[in-house]
Amino acid sequence: MRFNIPNYGEKPKKRRRWILPAAGLFFLLLILFLSWRTFRHPPLEGLDGPYPVVRVVDGDTFISRIGGEEVRVRLIGVDTPESVHPDKAQNTPEGEAASEYAADLLEGEWVYLEYDLNQRDQYGRTLAYVYLEEGEMVQELLLREGYAQPDPVEPNTKYAQRFQLLARMAG
Repeated sequence: MRFNIPNYGEKPKKRRRWILPAAGLFFLLLILFLSWRTFRHPPLEGLDGPYPVVRVVDGDTFISRIGGEEVRVRLIGVDTPESVHPDKAQNTPEGEAASEYAADLLEGEWVYLEYDLNQRDQYGRTLAYVYLEEGEMVQELLLREGYAQPDPVEPNTKYAQRFQLLARMAG
């Protein structure tokens, strides 16, 4: 009969039963995170662009170079306070902040455009849902950070409910 007697001076080997479950949990969380990113935003391949942003006009309008010409693009479904209204009394500090935030997001960047039913408004601006190269929708960022309010205008209301929810969550 043989006995397993540990040598004195040697520490008993610890069993590391937690390693395999911890590694499995890590990979599961990684897969969930990557899936969430993928399903949260539409793939950019199906969108129009990318186009360079030339300059930001205000919080919800910018100029982009499309087909060799400068095109004024209006963000669908959101409205920001005024900052460049001809009547200076209409302009607000909140509008200035929204314009600065939009400029930080967009100037010098390339964007993708997604259209709804009407592609132009009464002023000749191109109407679009706008995405940064990372896949974030600009309208969602403005709403989430409190710089914009939902402004659904028929018939371009594809994301109207989503925008309302984001505005409520922003508070």
